[in-house]
Formats: sequence, structure tokens, C-alpha cells
Amino acid sequence: MKADKKERELLHAAIDNWLSEGKLTAQQATELKNSIEPEDSNHQVAQYFFFISISCILLSFGAIFIDDKWLERVKNYFSLNNLFIAITFTILSAAWFLLIYKKRHNYSKAVFEVYSTAGSLLAITALAYYCKDTGFGPKYSGFLLVVSVILFTLSRIMQSNVMWLGGIAAFMGWYGAFAEWQSHKELFLGMNYPVRFSVFGLIIVLLSFAQKKVSSIAATQRHTYFAGLIILLTGLWGVSIFGNYNSLDAWAQVRQTQVIAYAILFAAVAGGFFYYGIKYKDDATRDIALVALLLNLYSRYFEFFWDTTNKGIFFLILAISFWFIGRRIEKYKRKQHTKQIHTH
Repeated sequence: MKADKKERELLHAAIDNWLSEGKLTAQQATELKNSIEPEDSNHQVAQYFFFISISCILLSFGAIFIDDKWLERVKNYFSLNNLFIAITFTILSAAWFLLIYKKRHNYSKAVFEVYSTAGSLLAITALAYYCKDTGFGPKYSGFLLVVSVILFTLSRIMQSNVMWLGGIAAFMGWYGAFAEWQSHKELFLGMNYPVRFSVFGLIIVLLSFAQKKVSSIAATQRHTYFAGLIILLTGLWGVSIFGNYNSLDAWAQVRQTQVIAYAILFAAVAGGFFYYGIKYKDDATRDIALVALLLNLYSRYFEFFWDTTNKGIFFLILAISFWFIGRRIEKYKRKQHTKQIHTH
């Protein structure tokens, strides 16, 4: 069994307690302690480097392909047309995915995600050059919709979580582009930007619950849920500040007390998810909702009390509150570990 330093201390204390109570012999206690090995921190460090690698791939893609100066120079130098480049990248992406799919059992999950990300970017580049001749759709809406379909399909075939999240991001981009195209006076169906993305986040959260019942895509349900939850709460945070006004000029003419109802709504939704996380022992939901509640609280402070309160006192309160939350979370996790030990 592998455990970090704090977990090993807790397990050793539990074993000593069982030994003193006569539940274990000295030999059994020694064997149990020897079976607890230090957790390999190198694996966790490797995970961080793989995430950095994915980030660098995305930055490289943006610098080389989205900017398209590099590819355009190659195209002009060799007198290539858009269709030739599109077909070339289609073949490259197909060959790449076929290769990593055949060897997927030789890769760790993190390495496989890095390779999948690289392949998906090759496919998106191919699509971009197909669209150069056929059109990208109003506000790039057609392009983004096809990108989301491609990424969702590839995610299902390759069983890649990163590509699934990329599909959600592309779908959100399509929604934003479509809403902008169909908006009137900066409002889409009467909604400004924060409100429309709050609605989008809510739809994604609801879809994630339906996703549980579809066995072929159930594995990525949690990723869909957390993506929707973060989009929803981030959108509501924006709504709590800007309300549903369609311009900064219109918003600047109202008092913040006139949008306080949106702040209450934000608090109610975050509070609801906080309760849900506690009730169903979903620690991630609870923590995200807690961050949203704090964000709401501090945003209201800046709106109503920043000019009248001592700044040193504010940051002192901020530090104490985050320290208190950190201590509560730490105690809660230790309590859960203790329960698990006694259960086993």
C-alpha cells in the first residue's frame, strides 16, 4: 500500500492503537507498518509535466497554425492549394490516430492524452483548410460546430478525456458565435453574455446527468458535469456584477443595489450545489461551490464596502477565512481517512 507522509503517520497511529487494544499482535503490527510504502512522488511530478506538455502543444498550435503565417509561407513557396494541405493533414491525423490507437496499451493515460491532443490538432488544421475554400459559417459558427462533432467523435473512439473537454469547449464556442450572430442590440433571446453562458452551463450540467444513462459516453460524465458547473457558476458571477444589461454604458448608469437580486441568485445556486456536494459526499462539487460562495461574498464587498473599509482589515479577514477553510478541509479529509481505516 502506498501513502503520503501524513497518511503514513495516520496509519501508523491507527496500527499502534489497535496494538495497544490487543486487536493486533506485535508481529502483525510490524508487518502492517512494513507494508505501507512511501507514495512515489515522481509519478505525480510526471503528470504535471504531461499537463505542461499539452499546454505547450496548444500554444504551438496557436502560434503555427491558427496564425497560419507559417503554413501560408510553405503553401506559397511550394505553390500548394488549400485542398492539398487539407488532405495532407487529414492523412497525417488519420495515420497518427491509427498508430497511437494500436499502441495505446503501451502508454500511460497521461502520455496517451498528450498524443491524442496532438492528433486532434492535426485534424482541426485539416478542417480549417477545407473551410478556407468552403467557408467557416457566420462568426465561425459552422467551423466550431464541426470541430465539436469531430472532437466528441474522436473522444468516443479513442476514449480520451482531454478531447471530450475540447469538444465541450468547441461547442461552447459555437454557442457563443451562434448567439452573437443571432443577437439584436447585443442581446440573444433577451440575454447578455453572462446570462447566455449561465444558461449554457446549466444545460451542460443537466445533460451530464442524462449522460449517465448512455453507456457509450458514461465514462466522461464527470468531466461534462464539472465543465458545466464551472461555466454555470462563472456565468452567474458575471451576472451578479453586470446584471442583464446589454452595454457597459447602460450598466454604468445603475446602482449596484439594482442588480442585487442576481447576486442573491448566484448565492442560492452556489449554496444549492454546496449542499448537494455535502449530502452526496461529492467533495469536488462542494469545494467548487464553496469557492463560488466566497467569490460572491468578496465581489459584494468590493461593490459596497471597498471605499469605506480599511484595506488592511479586509485582507486580514480574507487571509483568516481562507486559512479557516483550509483547516476545515484538512480536518475533514483526516476524519474520512480515519473512518476508512476503522472500516477496513
